[in-house]
Amino acid sequence: MRPEDLADGVRAILDHTPAFPDKRLFVDIIANPKAGGFKRRRFAARRFSELRQVVAAASALPRRAKDVVMRLHLTERCGHASAIAQRIIERSTANGADSFHIIMTAGGDGTSLETAERLLHLAEGEVDRFSLLRLPMGTGNDGSEGRDLVTALGRFLGKLKLERRAAVRVTPSDEGGKEPFWAFNIASVGLDAYVSDKTNKLKTVFPGDSYKFWVDVATLLYDRAYKVVPMGLKVWDLSGALVHDSEKLRLFVGMGASGNRQYGSNKRILPGAENVVSCSQTSLLRKLIIKNPIGTGRHEGISEIEHFLASKIEIRNSDTLPVQCDGEAEELARCDFPLSMELVPNLYNVIVPA
Repeated sequence: MRPEDLADGVRAILDHTPAFPDKRLFVDIIANPKAGGFKRRRFAARRFSELRQVVAAASALPRRAKDVVMRLHLTERCGHASAIAQRIIERSTANGADSFHIIMTAGGDGTSLETAERLLHLAEGEVDRFSLLRLPMGTGNDGSEGRDLVTALGRFLGKLKLERRAAVRVTPSDEGGKEPFWAFNIASVGLDAYVSDKTNKLKTVFPGDSYKFWVDVATLLYDRAYKVVPMGLKVWDLSGALVHDSEKLRLFVGMGASGNRQYGSNKRILPGAENVVSCSQTSLLRKLIIKNPIGTGRHEGISEIEHFLASKIEIRNSDTLPVQCDGEAEELARCDFPLSMELVPNLYNVIVPA
């Protein structure tokens, strides 16, 4: 499937959608033509079949009365989705007070992350004129609104409403000079950030989903790549009270925009209501035993795992450590600690069934 095929299908669906009937819809699709849903034959065929299914259902509905203006934008490089989204926002004021803007991303987690970050800069009075819809066109799709196009686009077959969502702000120490990062799914430090980094680098040579491969390899190699030193962890609950403060050898710590989240192609790292997970260092044999239960959300009885429901956490570390936000990784230096991760509510809109 080509991005143009997706755009044609989305247009056919929107011409019949009953959603936001009193608004002129302006829909911009930001597509990465190299994403797995376009380039990998098996994924592309599945997405195309799902698209045709939704188009067929939409064609049976009455034609929409209000206008729909749709545009397709193709990304060409890293950071391009962010520039496109900014241009869309800047030009939106010319579209009239009765307009409503939907920005769809059709790519992987990087495309979604860049686009969502642009929406954080909207003035409060402008936030409700925009909504984000992340289509599952990558190989992982952990942050998308549905893991298939029937779920993601099928919502246009009925009435829709806006729902405000939270994000995680990751703030390194001022001493390091780094700007804050944002995660709209999960942010983490340690072993799983190492896996994300290696997965992304392998994708540049062999496109596809290599996350599971790197989980297995990282189990063996992480302790050689990074020195596991005592890591301090403070946790504040939703009321702002400090509820945990400890220091121990830790393999990773992660925080989600909510609980019940996954990453790495549906690895259920946050299987319950708690939005923070910590895993302690353990022996190599023990790592091999627990890696699959952790990835599938079967955390009960795993003594190395701790969960928290938190508004904020602080991580202290005395050595270099990788960090990832929605699959995009980089390395932190000693001067970047202490590092805080904070849940910031009501930042941007997604569209959900009314």
